[in-house]
Amino acid sequence: MELPFDFREAEKSFACFNQPSSYIDPDLYEPERIDYEEMLGGKPREQLTAFDFGTSAWGPLCYLTPAAKAYLLPRLMELAAPDSRDKAGDLFMMQFINHFSEGPRHPSLSLLDASQRAVVAHFLEHLASEYGEFVAQECWDDVLAEGIRNWRGV
Repeated sequence: MELPFDFREAEKSFACFNQPSSYIDPDLYEPERIDYEEMLGGKPREQLTAFDFGTSAWGPLCYLTPAAKAYLLPRLMELAAPDSRDKAGDLFMMQFINHFSEGPRHPSLSLLDASQRAVVAHFLEHLASEYGEFVAQECWDDVLAEGIRNWRGV
């Protein structure tokens, strides 16, 4: 039986990561890097909304530094679980599933330890359990299943 996902415990797991001085990879070309930094506004993770992450086609999620991604992960999981919508009005959940389905081997996730990787895996399992039917209707169920395998396989 799957245990319910506890967002407070997830936040504790990532508490070792402090807010970085900038969120976006400094090697990203300007003006996009500046636009993405401005979108996130240097806000602490608790103040960020799905709207701040733009759209699946244009937004800062793919360009976060490893420190920023590790710091923001608890909030990204919170935003992916309910009905949070991005700037285009799409559910942020699908953007999260798409972005994190590759698993923890991506260099931008290099700062995560085994316990933090387990939290992300458990969260993806939570999405499958609680929202699986909806995810399937949106045609993201195969991607979510792949993500779970990738996070559990490490």
